[in-house]
Amino acid sequence: MLYKQPFTVICLVFLSIPYVSISQTKALSCTNIKKGTFYFYPKNTADAYIEERDEKYLKETNIVTGDTSLWEIKWQSDCVYSLNFISGSGKIDAATRDFLDNHKMVYQIFSISDSCYTFKGYADKTSNLPLQDDTMWLNVKTNTAGNELFKQMYGTAFLKKEHFRDTSHYAVLYVYRPGKLTNSLGDYLVYFDNNVMCVAKNNTGYIFKILKEGTFEIKSRLYKDESAVKLDVQFGHTYYVKSMIHWTITKRLYNFKLDMAIMKPEEGQEEYYEVNPE
Repeated sequence: MLYKQPFTVICLVFLSIPYVSISQTKALSCTNIKKGTFYFYPKNTADAYIEERDEKYLKETNIVTGDTSLWEIKWQSDCVYSLNFISGSGKIDAATRDFLDNHKMVYQIFSISDSCYTFKGYADKTSNLPLQDDTMWLNVKTNTAGNELFKQMYGTAFLKKEHFRDTSHYAVLYVYRPGKLTNSLGDYLVYFDNNVMCVAKNNTGYIFKILKEGTFEIKSRLYKDESAVKLDVQFGHTYYVKSMIHWTITKRLYNFKLDMAIMKPEEGQEEYYEVNPE
C-alpha cells in the first residue's frame, strides 16, 4: 500500500491508508463502525484492501500484493480517529519511513449509509488541508475496475514510445508552476478531482496520463486560499494547466493569492519547457 510511490508527493503515498464491515438494517452511526472488517478501494489506484479493526489496532491487508501493515488506533471523538504506524511487511523508502515516524494520520468520518461511509484523511490534525477524500465500504465490492484517474509520467519519452495520438485511450496533462522570486518558497498542493496530484514548487512541472474522460476540477490549495479550473478531458488530447501564486495585500494573515489557468497548447508548451520537470 504505502510503499509503492515516491515521497515527492507524500500525500499520494497515503491515498491508500485505512478504513472499515458491518451489515445492518438500521441507520448506522460512527459508533457502529469503530470495530469490524471493512473494504477499501482507493481512488486513483488499482489496489484493494481489507481493514480489520478492534479497540486498539487496525490491520490492513493489500488484497493485490498480500502486504500487511499494523496501526495503533485512537479515537479522538465519535467520528474522528488517528492512526500511528507500527509495522508493515512491504518495502518502505527512507522518506516515507521518516514521515511515518514523525506524523500520524487523522481521519474524519462524514456521511454513513448501509453500504459505505465517506471520510477525509489529514496529516496530524483535521485543521490541516485534507490529503484524502474517499469512501470506505462495509461489504466487498464485486466491480472495482477503472478506479485509476491519473498516473505521473517522468519525461516525454513515453509519448513517442507509446505513439501518442488522437486515437490513444488516455489524455496528457502538463501541470507547471513558473519560476518567480516573490512567494518562491510557498509550496502548495494541487488536487485532481479532490485527489492530491502533486506539490507545486517554484519553477517545476509534472506530466500526467489522464485515464478517464469527463469534466474534472483541478485545484490548488494553501492555508485557506484556493483556486480551481474545470478541465474537459478527452482522450487523445494534450492539456496545459499553469499554477501560480501572486503577492497581494489582503486582510488575512498571509499576503498571497493562488491562481490556476488552462493554457492554450502553444503557450503552455513554451512555458512548460522553461521549468524544471519533476
